[in-house]
Amino acid sequence: MSIEAARELLIGDGATPLKLEYFAIEGVAEPVRIALSIADVPFDDVGIDFKDWFSAKKATTKYGVVPEMTLPDGSLVTESKAMLRLAGEADPEGKLFPADVRSRLKVEMTLGLVADLDKTWNPAMYVGMRPQKFGYPPKEEWSEGETVIKKLRTEFVTNELPRFMGYFTDLIKESGGKFLCGENLTIADIAAYQGIGYYRRGVADHVPKDCLEKFPEIMAYLGRVEAHPKVAAYKASKAK
Repeated sequence: MSIEAARELLIGDGATPLKLEYFAIEGVAEPVRIALSIADVPFDDVGIDFKDWFSAKKATTKYGVVPEMTLPDGSLVTESKAMLRLAGEADPEGKLFPADVRSRLKVEMTLGLVADLDKTWNPAMYVGMRPQKFGYPPKEEWSEGETVIKKLRTEFVTNELPRFMGYFTDLIKESGGKFLCGENLTIADIAAYQGIGYYRRGVADHVPKDCLEKFPEIMAYLGRVEAHPKVAAYKASKAK
């Protein structure tokens, strides 16, 4: 898809703005928001109230999940990674999702590594929310729940997080020391920034806010992403 075709899909004639619907949190929609902002694509960021989700909104979605993106022509886009790629395609500078096949392959492989990190963490996260899906009793009946949750999350921080931070550190070095896929920020960096940055937010029990500080190359990398002028501008707009 060309840059022009992607922008036509996302912007149309400019009369009807793109609509992105998700909960009023960062979550899986945040990389899409950042990429759209970098690509200078205007959009309505529609926050869904959690209390309305199960009572009304969930039944109106195509697959029972969000985010959902409605294009100016009324077409529906589902799946956050599809949205991220489309936003990357629309970058006027052609840097977010480069057209060159070898460069794009590197972006795709790096997106896969970010997804692998998420998949490795997810059991430790979701066992505390939906223990029945992992063969445990319901949360209110699970007397050993806190012990199991602490064990899984502590093991992740001790073993798996360092393993993946090593992989990402190697990618940074192989790419010249700035971003994961080279000199330019790509959608892989946006996804990695959100995925890795989660672990320094202190939002999950037994995952210390300082758990990334033992990886100085990663901390410096996150700082470079945040310092990108358009990422910084997006962050500033949210802070208002």
